[in-house]
Amino acid sequence: MRKILVLFFLLISPLFLTGCLPKKKPAALQIDSFPEAAVFIDGKNVGKTPFVDRQMNPGEINVKLIPESTASALTSWEGKLKLISGVLTVVTREFAETDEFSSGDILTLEPSGDKKNASLAVITSPDGATVKLNGENRGPTPLVLDKISEGDYQINLSLPGYLQRNFKAKAIKGFKLIVNSKLAKEGGPEINPTPTVSVPVNLVTPKPTTAIKISPSLKPTVSITGAAVEIQQTETGWLRVRSGPGRSYSEVAKVYPGEKYPLLEEKPDWYKITYEEGKEGWVSSQYAKKIP
Repeated sequence: MRKILVLFFLLISPLFLTGCLPKKKPAALQIDSFPEAAVFIDGKNVGKTPFVDRQMNPGEINVKLIPESTASALTSWEGKLKLISGVLTVVTREFAETDEFSSGDILTLEPSGDKKNASLAVITSPDGATVKLNGENRGPTPLVLDKISEGDYQINLSLPGYLQRNFKAKAIKGFKLIVNSKLAKEGGPEINPTPTVSVPVNLVTPKPTTAIKISPSLKPTVSITGAAVEIQQTETGWLRVRSGPGRSYSEVAKVYPGEKYPLLEEKPDWYKITYEEGKEGWVSSQYAKKIP
């Protein structure tokens, strides 16, 4: 199963580096991918994903990610990053056979100069994705929102023909939260990872720094009164919920191993479930078990 980072939920909360340098605090960099990838920084192989370095020099670097071999040849990714003193920058990437079906994010913070307010900048490729904050439509990307309240925000990015992305992010006074997302086209091929590939669900940065972590969705409990399904372990640590009983249908949510949901209907290889109150979708029976 190809990992879609889209419907996973992202929690961002800033702290500061405790280690002090005479002039500048170091920058921090975290890179995760699916499947595992070799990491090159300024042409030098520095390891594999998941990769974390909390002692980076602030400034511009070039990062290249080359995915490990799978049953299908996957396209690599390369980009420039600006590392900021005292801030953690997080890169996530999901590889596919072509760039149009690949997705990823670059997340960072930068001082805004406004100590009384937080701000948010959302950039997507392609442009024109609708941004919703806590369910309220705030306009298309590229989008900049100044003087927003400090606190948690549910961010949804949607564009017809592309997989949605959902983040839970925390805005902090004095900082601009920058979200740069690459959207993946719907209908991409499934990527079956090798058994050794393992990308953790929770990406917890070393403390203390400007911390960014990915965590499972915080869905309200769904009451179960009859037949149910239990989500089984997957290669990615989560399972897609689709709008219909087939891989050609769009992804509408993610569920996680060990979670149980009411069973509404069965079709060959697929179960229809209630994954949130009032919301229904289909999961593959390959990774779900019917329970009494």
